[in-house]
Parts: sequence; structure tokens; C-alpha cells
Amino acid sequence: MIETKTNVHLDEMSREEVANYLSETVRPEDGVIPAYIMGDENVNKLEHEKIFMKTWLLLGHESELPNKGDFITRDLAGYSVIVSRGQDGSLRAFYNMCTHRGMKLCRADKGNKGQFTCPYHGFTYKNSGELIGVPLQKDIYGGQLDMEKMSLHNVTLDTYKGLIFGTWNENPEPLLEFLGDFKWYLDIVVGRTEMEVIGPPQKFIVHSQWKIGSDNFVSDSYHTMVTHGSIAKLGMVPNAAYSKKGYQVHVKNGHGCNIGMPNPDFAFPEELIPEYKENLSSDQFELMSNVKNMIGTVFPNLSFLVSHTKVKGKLISNTTLRLWKPIAPDKMEVMTWFLVDKNASEDWKYRSRESYILTFSPSGIFEQDDTEVFTDITQAAAGTLPIVKNFNYNYTMGMHREPVKDFIGPGVVYPDKFTEAGSRNFYSYWLDMMKA
Repeated sequence: MIETKTNVHLDEMSREEVANYLSETVRPEDGVIPAYIMGDENVNKLEHEKIFMKTWLLLGHESELPNKGDFITRDLAGYSVIVSRGQDGSLRAFYNMCTHRGMKLCRADKGNKGQFTCPYHGFTYKNSGELIGVPLQKDIYGGQLDMEKMSLHNVTLDTYKGLIFGTWNENPEPLLEFLGDFKWYLDIVVGRTEMEVIGPPQKFIVHSQWKIGSDNFVSDSYHTMVTHGSIAKLGMVPNAAYSKKGYQVHVKNGHGCNIGMPNPDFAFPEELIPEYKENLSSDQFELMSNVKNMIGTVFPNLSFLVSHTKVKGKLISNTTLRLWKPIAPDKMEVMTWFLVDKNASEDWKYRSRESYILTFSPSGIFEQDDTEVFTDITQAAAGTLPIVKNFNYNYTMGMHREPVKDFIGPGVVYPDKFTEAGSRNFYSYWLDMMKA
């Protein structure tokens, strides 16, 4: 029987006391994850401060800004930022706030501009951030306004294989180090060839805790047999237990994925095989050639999916990214990008899009399955009953197993996907950050 403290009110605790309480009650190494972390407002506030304001978060994909002057506005830990490709071709990001009186500078989701003009007083900035124009400034400021000091506030930015990451942390762990060994797997998802986003990212609200989405993608293939049981009945997979076959991988910093294999068919454009071999190592290409699905999470809230389905009798893959953006303890905005191999045929891209729409688009059958579950878990965790406050989820699956030693990729690897080692690793890093 797991012992827990009773009659503890987190709303009466300081931040330090909340962190200490988390340290006492969240025990990933024992497979113990308390339900209260999915519904408590003070945990949510501490996450914002300790995790989302400190670590790298996805802002978009470089293919969304192909031309000089292109920009997108995105959310970074609850704050609006402008990501812009300058006239020199470089990507930059700025806090979306005029440095005069704090007005939101740009209200469009995307576009192409060489400069941004504040809709309040008309202060104008280059798309590289410098203040270049102030109405009547010589008259009303006497020529004394220090425009250089009023440049837009920079956001720390870096990219990897087309993925654009930002952080409010002025001295973060370098992105390449943060991703670590997980880059080996990300290469197969977004670096196998030049990738491009088709259409704008889709956004929808789910009344769910954000961690449930990240957790689901970092290690949970077990639910597929039941939650997605209809896919076997529809003949999309041979049987409900197919989701067990493959490997589960995790690395440091909370990243992890499930790799479904083997796959007798090659579900990527065969004409791009020379490109794949050029961009991937021989081991990476071998793994990609045998993958039937690849599902994972980059800590904290970026998940990816490479899924194979049959469309019009032909096997086809689709590649998606999704961001689980917290709004409140019981609400998140889900943002999804659909990517294709840029040099694939138009027919292949069309069929891949059909596969995405059918499965994991906002209206897809699998997405609907998952978000229904996410919502109910969140509602149950938000209760005030003692049985809820002191309830612990069981994350002990696979603790009796030993990882394999001869897998071709890096990380801690288990020989099938039915284990919660990836989730235990995710919550271990989550706890480390919450205590930092």
C-alpha cells in the first residue's frame, strides 16, 4: 500500500514548500505518480516558472518562413512572439510588444513585412528589431529619443533540422546538448530529407492537462489495443496486439519514443531513397526502412508521430508534430503541423495528407479517441475528494525488464513497446526541473 500525506493543501504552501512536497510524493523510480499533479493550480504555476520559462519550446518550422520578410506570430510560454526572416535571411524572434507603451505590435498570424508599425502610436521597427521611425520625433522629443535602446526585446532562438525552438532563458543549455542522443531519432522524423509544412498549423482546445498528451506519446502504446481498438476491426492493422511489437527508447532530459517494427513494406517515397541515404547514417536508414510507426516526445511538450496506413489500397506514411500548450491545469491548446518530404511527388503528398486527415488530424479517428480519454482523466484528477487528492497512478509496467544492449540507436532501449520506462524517465526530469 502506498503511503501518502493527507489533508495537505497545496494552495497554502510557498513555492519552495510545493517543490518539497513534490519531491516527497512524486516517485517515478517507484512507478508512483500522484494524480494531484494533473489538476493543482500551484503545480501549474510552478511548471510555468521552472519549466516553460526555462527550457526550449517549439515555435514552428523553417519551411513556414521560406522568404525574406516572412514572419509568424507564436506563443512562447504564454507570451506572444514574432519570428521573422530578415533581409539577410537570418531567423530572429522578438517579444511582440512595442517598446514605447507596450502595445501588441503585430496581430496577424503570418505574413511578409520588412517592418512592423505599432497600431497605437505608429512607432516603426525593422523586421530585425531596430526602432527606425517615430512620428514627429524631432518635434515632440526634441531629437533626444535614444532609438537604439528601444529595439524590440530579443528571444533566444535556435534551430535543428528545420525545427525552430525558442526560450526565455537567456543562458539555456545549448539546444544540441538539450536534445542530446535524441537527435538520432529526430533525424528520421524531420531530417531524413528536406521537409516542408503543408498549410498553416491547426489549433484546437482540449479540456485536458498538457502532461497527459506528452506522457501518452513518450511511452504509451499499451492503450492502442483498447482506445484505438477500432483500427483492428476496420482492417487497418492485423490485430489489436500489433502495437506491442517494436522498441521503446528514452534518453536524458526526459525525451523518449516508441518505435513500431518490423514493417514488411517501405511506406516512404522510394524515389527519395538516395536522399535518405545521404542524410541518414546506414543504421538510421535501416531503422527507418523497417519502421511501421514512430511516436515520441521532446520534453516538455513537443510530440511527433510517423504513422503508416493504407489509403486507396496503398501503404502510405504521414508525419506530424504536435504541441501541448498549457492554458490552465485543465485546459490546453493543441497545435499540429503536417509535414511531407518536399521532393516527393504531388500524388504521394496528396495521399499522405489523406492518411493524416483520416487518423491524427483534429477530426481524425485516433485523435478523437485520445482527446476523449485525456479529458476524462483531467476531470477526475481535478476533484477535491480525499480519494482523488491522495490517489497515485500506477507507472510500474516493465520495471522487471532489462534493456537490450545491441540496439542500433542510442539511449536506454527495451525490446517491446509495452513498458512505462519512458514515462518514468519523463517524470524524473520533470521533477528535477520543478525542484531546481
